[in-house]
Amino acid sequence: MEIPKATQGKKIWRAVLHATSGTVLVAGVLAFDIDKPKYLAVVASIFTLSLVFDLLRLRNEGINRFFLETFRRLATPRESKSIASSTWLALGVLITLTFFPKTAALSAILVHSWADPAAGYIGQKWGKRPLLGGSVEGTMTFAFIAVLTLNIDHSLQVSFCSGCLCAFAERLAWPIDDNLLVPPFCAGILTALTALL
Repeated sequence: MEIPKATQGKKIWRAVLHATSGTVLVAGVLAFDIDKPKYLAVVASIFTLSLVFDLLRLRNEGINRFFLETFRRLATPRESKSIASSTWLALGVLITLTFFPKTAALSAILVHSWADPAAGYIGQKWGKRPLLGGSVEGTMTFAFIAVLTLNIDHSLQVSFCSGCLCAFAERLAWPIDDNLLVPPFCAGILTALTALL
């Protein structure tokens, strides 16, 4: 199957959607004081629908081509043959919200929503020094945004340690999609360090 050219190159709208989706979720949970069973049901539904659609399109070339053409500003060439990153993100968020305290989970989701696209943009545009498949500049951006984000609800000591560890984990995520790995990893680190420090 020929992959649309628009799926290649930098993905500004993909980064915007990535940042917005996590922010909207966290804001909705906090603003409407939604209890855990309800927001878990919403995220589980999103994940299930996304997974079913991915499995369907990967088995049907016509549906897959429609997906790539319709979301050519968001999709990447890799997603023409594999599960979409948005589906992995939904699963990562679901795991995070299910197994970790609410404050740590929501903080971790915000970290990945904001730091990941910022790191990707900086790394692609100004990254000069390679680091574990990315760049030093991108990783430093991730750590900086993560620390600032976490410091909203956590001490500076916890925020700094967690932000740096999450930036390192994001670089080591391959072959696991970072959308699946980073949110629960960050929530776990936050929970552990909050108890220890």
